[in-house]
Amino acid sequence: MLRFIQTIAGALIALGFVAAPARAETYRLNYEVAVLGVVVLGTASYEVTASPTRYAVRANLRTSGLARMFDQTEITATSTGAITGATINWSRYDISHAYSSKFRRIQMTRAGAVTAQIAPSYGDMGTPPATAAQQSGSHDPLTGVFALGRQIGAARACQGAVLVFDGRQHYRLSVAPIAQGTFNGGGYRGPALNCRFRYEPIAGFSTNVDRSRIPVADAWFALPAEPGFAAPLRLTAPTPLGQAQLDLRGYERIG
Repeated sequence: MLRFIQTIAGALIALGFVAAPARAETYRLNYEVAVLGVVVLGTASYEVTASPTRYAVRANLRTSGLARMFDQTEITATSTGAITGATINWSRYDISHAYSSKFRRIQMTRAGAVTAQIAPSYGDMGTPPATAAQQSGSHDPLTGVFALGRQIGAARACQGAVLVFDGRQHYRLSVAPIAQGTFNGGGYRGPALNCRFRYEPIAGFSTNVDRSRIPVADAWFALPAEPGFAAPLRLTAPTPLGQAQLDLRGYERIG
């Protein structure tokens, strides 16, 4: 489940028409992760700045409270790239992952093909490993969140799907509609979309991953007044310990 939350916080190819902002626009989002609404597992942040031609994303995830007694995880990541109309092209992704007294750094660049430097390297790249075509045809994880949010904001509905490659694993993130309503919390009060959120492994995973047991999450996204970025507000998914929830604790939009 932590891996699932990391994917969402840190841890989402734009489809259809997406209106580019007339000037730079920044979203600063902060979250808390808890089980059963009581046991706090950690905090996460996601900040994206976009102009008509460029974007930059940075994110952080850290365990806290009871979870830190068992898994002291801290993740920092950045991503940059270009925007051309409806197309988002990431160029550089860098993530540092400290966990359980271990450390791994992944640096990826994309100029047609994807080049990755991973230290320490993975013992295996999954079965089957992600192909070069799958890697180059995907977003990095941070850009994936941005791209999916733009798809939802452009459609003004729970419509969209993105492919992601994180240096080893290749997967699809997608949404489907549940309802539209009002969200009030964490600094955001306004119209929002309630979506089903799916995480679908494709390649680069261990053979013991049981795809049938990956939960479908319930997610809320801000509904922008005009086509644009729909910021993720909440994500809830079942776990063996009970409902786990990534909940907005701070929302700031500049520009």
